[in-house]
Amino acid sequence: MASKWRELADRLAAQIRRGDFAPGQHLPHIRDLVTAGEGSKATVHAAYKALEAQGLVTSSRGHGTIVRLNVPEPIRLVGKQVVLREFTREDVDDVLAIIGDDNVTTWLSFDSRDRTQALAMIEGTIERARQEPRSEFYFGVTKHDDDHVIGFARVALSGVQAGKLGYATAAQEWGRGYATDAARALVTYAFEELGLHRVTAAIGPDNSASISVVQRLGFVREGVLREHVYTNGAWRDSVLFSVLAHEWRHP
Repeated sequence: MASKWRELADRLAAQIRRGDFAPGQHLPHIRDLVTAGEGSKATVHAAYKALEAQGLVTSSRGHGTIVRLNVPEPIRLVGKQVVLREFTREDVDDVLAIIGDDNVTTWLSFDSRDRTQALAMIEGTIERARQEPRSEFYFGVTKHDDDHVIGFARVALSGVQAGKLGYATAAQEWGRGYATDAARALVTYAFEELGLHRVTAAIGPDNSASISVVQRLGFVREGVLREHVYTNGAWRDSVLFSVLAHEWRHP
């Protein structure tokens, strides 16, 4: 059933985004889609719940499923080498290849995760993207000519006009400039579109590659956050870097 409801949800989502269903319009009743051969009642119900999770519709008991008046447009940021886009559940295997790899997570603030945890991470990201106002901008990173996720980049809003930057790239893609390009595109968005004043990055002191990324982008070292994260069975310091809006020059 899973592939059937997902196929139906994707088709309806595409129709909503291109305007086939007007804002405020009811989607067909579940029984009507069942009669039309779109699948069982459980299949259609699962598809509608997926649309609701994406923020495309709202469901009101007794009033059916209604297209939201303000359907959020998915954010897409294009860098010189990479594209940053919203996550989908279909990214789970690509994400697992990153956060399930000890070579990658040894530098991150959490231990390696399994497939169930990777899917939960993606679903949480999708859910938080629906929040109004949005407090997190968490994107999959892809190459220009390939939609497979090779990394991720995130800015979490914190404090007054401030954000925390994070990023990671699959181990097999290291050394090609993808993390730098993704961070550059996201920080530019944070300053120019979100109106932030300050962006910080907390990096493990031994993570020379990541430190080189932020230094290349003009971040300034502020100091050490002592025993900042607990990962790989031990407390770890982080080195704090920051850049301010008036310092950002699109390096």
